[in-house]
Amino acid sequence: MTSRLSYAQGAAMFTGVVLGTGVLILPGHAARIAGPASLLSWLAVSLLSVPLVYALVRLAIRYSDFGGVATIVQRAFGQTAGALIGWFFFAQIAVGWSVVSLTGAGYVGAPLGWSRGAQYLFALGFMVVPVVLNLLGLKVSGYASLVFSGAVLLLLVVTIVFAVPHVRAEAFHPALPHGASSIGAAAVLVFWAFLGWESLTSLVPEFRRRSDVMRATWTSLAVISVVYLALAFVTIGTETYRSVSGSDAPLATLMNESIGLGAGVTTGVVACVICAGVINVYLASAARLGYALARDGVMPGWLRALSGRGVPYRSTLFLFCSNVVVLAVSYYGDVPVGRLILAPTTLGICVYVLVTLSCVKLLWPDPLGRWASIVAAASCLAVVPFAATALLVPAVVTALCLGYLLLTRRSRELVDA
Repeated sequence: MTSRLSYAQGAAMFTGVVLGTGVLILPGHAARIAGPASLLSWLAVSLLSVPLVYALVRLAIRYSDFGGVATIVQRAFGQTAGALIGWFFFAQIAVGWSVVSLTGAGYVGAPLGWSRGAQYLFALGFMVVPVVLNLLGLKVSGYASLVFSGAVLLLLVVTIVFAVPHVRAEAFHPALPHGASSIGAAAVLVFWAFLGWESLTSLVPEFRRRSDVMRATWTSLAVISVVYLALAFVTIGTETYRSVSGSDAPLATLMNESIGLGAGVTTGVVACVICAGVINVYLASAARLGYALARDGVMPGWLRALSGRGVPYRSTLFLFCSNVVVLAVSYYGDVPVGRLILAPTTLGICVYVLVTLSCVKLLWPDPLGRWASIVAAASCLAVVPFAATALLVPAVVTALCLGYLLLTRRSRELVDA
């Protein structure tokens, strides 16, 4: 395949990978947890991204032909660790897709005054669309993704500009209403907004010049961090997060208060487009990951099935069904999005812990890479305790993965005997 990404295209794609659904809901949820001090959570995770991204890009450039962060972990710690991170990725989509759907439903339902039940029904229908597209073998093109990313960035900038005049100084007092530990708790949620940097590793071989990779990375990180911090600032300063609708759809609420209802409805439509694009991409990649893991014998062989169009249809349908179950649990168990998001976010944090520890081992001979990896790994590990009971999710996934590997290993031993 001919390398074709320029510096500008790479920066745009990296920005699009990370600047996704997190901005639509997290400023409100983080502010409800830590109040004005949630700004420190956004700043801390932004700074954490610097050594993390540097270490990832260094290894991506070194192993420009590998298949992602799973390969990094496998090179560092062997096949079992590589299988475990694959399970984490798959499980993250198996429970996190419903969060994205509910986000889109919240953005449509908030300005239109929909009931909770109506929003959940919309979320369920919203989940069907990417399934149909994937089963038909359709993919969102790179150019469309860039257009969507540009639309997101433009929407956020417009929102921030129109909201700034409504910011009030008294909204930032008291600065720490829920104690210092709330900053860490909010950081766990904020981590979701920065998930996606691991995806850039597979894009490195597409660059025309390897020197552009690091430049594109720093440009996208700077843009993302500034936009996130600015949006969190206006969300707190306008006290949007204090209303119920502002918690679920702060961007729409900000647009409503600044411009009017029409802007809120428009925001909801654009948010749905964003969510649909994110779901389509991650469903396609996670379904293929499930197929690959089954093909390699580290997941149940039932997932190893392709349709006539070359689509891993069983893996796709499994992901759909698992998220329907999560949606039902959220509805009947009255689990809000702010709590639901902890499961995929904690899985993502565990992925980053494994990846950064792998970076420490693989980059140890390089002084700068070594310290960047150590700082990144220490920072990721520092976030883990704040996930609290949500750590049960990766614990269960780990037990399932290791149990499956043990059973299949014993089965092979019996066959060989």
